[in-house]
Amino acid sequence: MRGRLAARWLIVVGVALFALSAVLYAVAPDESPSQQVELTVFSEKKDGACDVRWTDPFTNEYRSGHYRCDPDRDASLKPHAKDGVSPYGTDYAWVYAGSGHRGELIPPDDLLEGGPLTDASDKVLLVSLAVTLTGLVWAAVNAARRLSQRTLRRARDLATAAARLLADHERATAAVRTAWAPLHEEAVRAVLRSVPAQSFPHAEALHAAGLLSADDVREAVARTPGGLAGLDPAAGAEVLTALAPVTARACARAVVRLEGDRPGAEPAALLGALRVLVAAGPKAGGAVAWAADVAARLTPDVFATVTAAPGGVDPRTRSAAKRHLREVLATVDGNALHVFTHTSADLVRGTVPAGPADRHALAARPSAYYAVLDEVTRPAKAACAHGAPPALQDLRPRVSLLKVPRPKKRDPEETMIG
Repeated sequence: MRGRLAARWLIVVGVALFALSAVLYAVAPDESPSQQVELTVFSEKKDGACDVRWTDPFTNEYRSGHYRCDPDRDASLKPHAKDGVSPYGTDYAWVYAGSGHRGELIPPDDLLEGGPLTDASDKVLLVSLAVTLTGLVWAAVNAARRLSQRTLRRARDLATAAARLLADHERATAAVRTAWAPLHEEAVRAVLRSVPAQSFPHAEALHAAGLLSADDVREAVARTPGGLAGLDPAAGAEVLTALAPVTARACARAVVRLEGDRPGAEPAALLGALRVLVAAGPKAGGAVAWAADVAARLTPDVFATVTAAPGGVDPRTRSAAKRHLREVLATVDGNALHVFTHTSADLVRGTVPAGPADRHALAARPSAYYAVLDEVTRPAKAACAHGAPPALQDLRPRVSLLKVPRPKKRDPEETMIG
């Protein structure tokens, strides 16, 4: 701010000096040191030396003398020996207007000085030009360093559109995961129900507790965190150690099939949620990645630094933040705002239970639906396959302390899951 004010004041002072120069020139008396006259050239040499006659503008009398004419003037202005309208030539010169040499010709190489006010006007004019030019250059430098409101608004709009697109995409993918989770859990439990509890260690104790399948054991672990009823901690740790790989494989192999005619709210909700992402098209993924990059570079901290009150942040930090905003805007395609807004609009159309049109769309493009489903649920599948039951996590330290050996049995799932 101080730099801008100083530049403006320099410009104001320069303009004021220019006005003062004009006033001095206007009020200066007619102190012209010379006056122009027309010369009649009688004879002229090649180097310009000539004999001339002129009329004294102050006495109106004829005067004659020697003068150095302009040898490069047009030939029609030079003396003609014969056959001319006039045998004499023509040139122009200046005569002294001051006392002493009044009316005499001034040599071409004589440098004249004006009156005091005229000289002062010329000096003030030179100073005003220098001051004004300095102020203009300073203002231009400040303008180049200053972030315009238009640039700041464009950066804010871009950051807002990117953040909105990321939020809308997260909302659309969350709807898919929410509808997919119970269906996937149902498929996992169906796999686990096919694994008998007899294949686990301490099968008799498990059978006595009414646990007939791997799903029953998993449910019992969820009901009684920290152990299994009827088993000591070491025995429970052995059972849970055997349960972990079975659960992981069940999570990995469980498949949620998209069936438009399948009854229930979850299948319809899943198909409706997938429809939004499939309709957005493959370009939506690129737009989301683009928006994530823009949002990571145009953070709220950058805007807070740029718009901070004077003295609130270090000037070098503020300049770096402004430079960062300009660099981001220079590297981002000008069509980014339109792409973000359009893609966001495609993702906020909302999900409704699947209807006949959605079932036809699924039948026409099953690969597109399954590709989107796999991409969205891949992290959840990985978490399911690698996650251990909470009770198992609690008991594993005890297992290491008690040094309970892992039972040397075949993997029960190798027997029960093809």
